[in-house]
Amino acid sequence: MSADLLAMSTLEFSVWAGALSLLSLTALFFSFRNLIRARVIEDTPTSRIRSAHQGYVELNGKAAAMKGEPIITPLTHSPCCWFRFKIERKGEKGWRTVRQGGSEGLFLLKDESGECIVDPDGADVTPSEKNVWYGSNSLPQTGPATGGLDYNSSTTLFGLQLNIRSYRMGSHYRYTEETIYPGDPLYAIGLFKSIGEANWLAMRQDMVRERLRQWKQDRAGLLARFDRDGNGEIDMDEWESARRKAEREVASEQVQEDQQSLHTLSRPDSSRPFLISSSAEFTLVKHYRRFAFGFIAGFFLLGGASTWMLATRFAA
Repeated sequence: MSADLLAMSTLEFSVWAGALSLLSLTALFFSFRNLIRARVIEDTPTSRIRSAHQGYVELNGKAAAMKGEPIITPLTHSPCCWFRFKIERKGEKGWRTVRQGGSEGLFLLKDESGECIVDPDGADVTPSEKNVWYGSNSLPQTGPATGGLDYNSSTTLFGLQLNIRSYRMGSHYRYTEETIYPGDPLYAIGLFKSIGEANWLAMRQDMVRERLRQWKQDRAGLLARFDRDGNGEIDMDEWESARRKAEREVASEQVQEDQQSLHTLSRPDSSRPFLISSSAEFTLVKHYRRFAFGFIAGFFLLGGASTWMLATRFAA
């Protein structure tokens, strides 16, 4: 081994030594990154949504879908709260990613005290379920329960349900789909904000202006509702009546939406982590600590190899 090292050209030796050193420093970085995340989770107390302070908080509850257009997974077409997917094609050099993505839609975190709107943009997400299956087309023709399988097995790793399928010969595509479903347990830590009275008043004025703008575009409808004297024009008194009507409608809609419970959780402005997980808090801490210890072991192993190369080369 030492003889081979000494026989290397200067360029080849520099590439190997530099690569090992870089990998060692990268492992050290990820070790500290995972340790910091574990420490942040341990040091941040769990808050209830109704009484949470404004700023960086930790919440525990269940995932729920918001009203309106549902979030649908692109591979299995299932309604969910969050998804991430990847499609890979098998080539001569192994699996190559041909398409991947994830959902950016908002969903809810609910606890006994209320609900909070979660914006997953920029979050490190640990899903409740991960499915991997195979097929012969660029898009799956069947779901993970039947597609390209010789057998099924299921296991739990760090609280994540992994559905593992065997690879069937002739299946050139591999599909991966990770999901969080409504009703799944949900842990999240990030920037918590509540829309206060001043925000609601400003929002109300914007909604009133938008309502009036829509009414003006439908001139026939506007005249039918507010042209009391029938002269085909809306005078100042009639326009004031329309404005008061718009304010009453918007105020009624806001009350129905329960403005007291409107809170959001999003990515912090600082370097603190934004985490969303279906795993319990203690499971998540264990997960990050295990990864940290693995990376620190890699740091010493790769750093030791780099140091040995340099010592052997320059001692000769």
